[in-house]
Amino acid sequence: MKKSLLLLVVAGPVVVLAIGVALMRGRPPAPPAPIAAGALRGANVLLVTIDTLRADHVGAYGSQGTLTPTIDAFAKDGLRFERTYAHVPLTLPSHASLLTASYPLRNGVRDNGTFHLGTTPPTLASSFKQLGYRTAAFVGAFVLDARFGLGRGFDLYDDRMNGSSADLEVVQRTAEQVLQPAYAWITGQGGAGSRAQGSGSGLTAPGSGTEPGTVAPGTPAPVPWFAWVHLYDPHEPYAPPEPYRSQYASEPYDGEIAYADAALGSFVAQLRRVQALDDTLVVIASDHGESLGEHGERTHGLFAYDATLRVPLVMWAPPRLHPGVFGETMRLVDVAPTILDLIGAPPMPNVDGRSIRPFVGGEQPFDHPASYFEALNANLARGWAPLTGVVRDRFKLIDLPIPELYDLSADPGERQNLYTQQRDRARDLEGQLDRIAKGAAPPAPTPIDPDAEARLRALGYVVSAPAQRTGHYGTADDPKQLVHLDAALDDAAAKWSRGDAASAIETLRAVIRERPGMTMAYDRLAFFLHATGRIEEAVALLDGAARAGHADRSLLRSLGSMLRDGGDLDRSASVLGDLVRGDPNDLQSADALAQTYTRMGRGQLAEATFRRVLTASPNAAATWNNLGALYLAERRPADAIDALTRAVAINPDLATAHNGLGVAYATQGDTARAAAEWQKALALRPDYRDAQYNLDRLRK
Repeated sequence: MKKSLLLLVVAGPVVVLAIGVALMRGRPPAPPAPIAAGALRGANVLLVTIDTLRADHVGAYGSQGTLTPTIDAFAKDGLRFERTYAHVPLTLPSHASLLTASYPLRNGVRDNGTFHLGTTPPTLASSFKQLGYRTAAFVGAFVLDARFGLGRGFDLYDDRMNGSSADLEVVQRTAEQVLQPAYAWITGQGGAGSRAQGSGSGLTAPGSGTEPGTVAPGTPAPVPWFAWVHLYDPHEPYAPPEPYRSQYASEPYDGEIAYADAALGSFVAQLRRVQALDDTLVVIASDHGESLGEHGERTHGLFAYDATLRVPLVMWAPPRLHPGVFGETMRLVDVAPTILDLIGAPPMPNVDGRSIRPFVGGEQPFDHPASYFEALNANLARGWAPLTGVVRDRFKLIDLPIPELYDLSADPGERQNLYTQQRDRARDLEGQLDRIAKGAAPPAPTPIDPDAEARLRALGYVVSAPAQRTGHYGTADDPKQLVHLDAALDDAAAKWSRGDAASAIETLRAVIRERPGMTMAYDRLAFFLHATGRIEEAVALLDGAARAGHADRSLLRSLGSMLRDGGDLDRSASVLGDLVRGDPNDLQSADALAQTYTRMGRGQLAEATFRRVLTASPNAAATWNNLGALYLAERRPADAIDALTRAVAINPDLATAHNGLGVAYATQGDTARAAAEWQKALALRPDYRDAQYNLDRLRK
């Protein structure tokens, strides 16, 4: 649940700063002053990324509201980049591009959840480590969990989330919950209570004691620091805390922006009060925007129009970095090289980005490089046509079966497709796109563990294996022709949340009738059928889809799990076993198979399979919970307590683990601790019948 926590300081001073910005509106932007290489040599660096923040909802970028006084104040006194483009309208690949200065087709991160940043691309954090900086990251959503590879180069990677994997809140934390440990780390107060990252070798186990990269309380920072802070709040679901919930009841997305900006303002004011921002470069950016219904897209990830691709970017470091506005196209891959250039560091090798510093003050003439972008989620998860394109010199090409060309200066809303009228310009941009993509490997997603899949599904992300597709994509596969199916999926989810299960089920059946190969619709429909007690119907649905050739690994995994829940354990083990044998790295299928083995009474196989998952992903709380359940079934309470304690250490809000701990303690005769665990489970899930039954029996 998003809670209205006490801000570090009152937000009043931030509002005063916004007045100055309002007075500046209407004046022509100041031209940037020349900046020398290494002008900020030795400075601290604070990188703030605000997820899903549209540029046109920021005051400094023309918004008429007062949502962003903190960002506006930094823009007024800093260097504002008027036109900055992301490369993927999704959180993980966009941040991977920002931190590696490389396009997704080079760094290999093409989508959320099924991709992992490898060990070869240099990162901004590893560059700072080579310079002797302290480094730390504080992220607000599970989609940026260190298991996806972004933790390389950070002394501390604070990515712990609370909640139940069936609950949306498991995958995110509020801006204040991110900023509080960031403040403690920056000011040398230590104790962020998070996992450390060591030389890219993986996460340390929870509860392992003092972690590297922290500083003892009261000890001044001995070296410069680099901190990355990621605020997730503007991302859907839009649920700002009070008073923003009431103030923006009709526009909750704006309420989320206002809340995140106010929390950031309080954080900054507190840092200033202890002089922690002296000699610091502050960089504020977004990873992507939000469609809000434009072009038929409700959120982001499907299309690549400016609503989701254009982002705000501000750099602030007075007095050495003078205020100004840079009007040419900036790319997120240029951010890291520019930061390193400003602090006098060597450039990152073999990257797509370059420092923008020489162009800002006119040291070199701007040469209008093309900015590559892609949106592959619909292709990877649904079999729709892949979307790629470039932006160059205010023109955008979108390469799809129905190609698009837009003059962004004359048509910022991208309503008039000029592709057939301006074929010469389109051909030039197509050549630019071909040159950028030449030699790039096709997307190669990697399996994720079951805990990751559950949390990402809670966020609404699709993490299926790539759809098997051969041959040519036609106009019927163009996302523009299929966006109404996305809307139908959203409509079904809304009907389900309102309790109208029958309408939700029929809506999904209609999607399947229109697009039989859309595996996500089968998966969601099977979930609804299972949840309404129609498990045989759910199994028949998935089985029919598989027999008709519409199955991917995700659908087959769901089929295997449904067969287990329906009591057909032999066939469940067969389906899931085939998946695991086909890809030993498929951790979701391995966990599901181990659960089936548990139900079959094949304890040794179940334990070995769970342990294999945990060897690859030691922080998979759901798998620790499942292993604890196995130990309970085998009457091994001490082993169950160990496994379930590990589960709640990683995820304190896992109600099933607390219930299992209660059972284990009760088996050992420790009724006081058993009651405490059952009470924790009920506090998390008041309708948890097993925990209530156990507690009632204890009290009799």
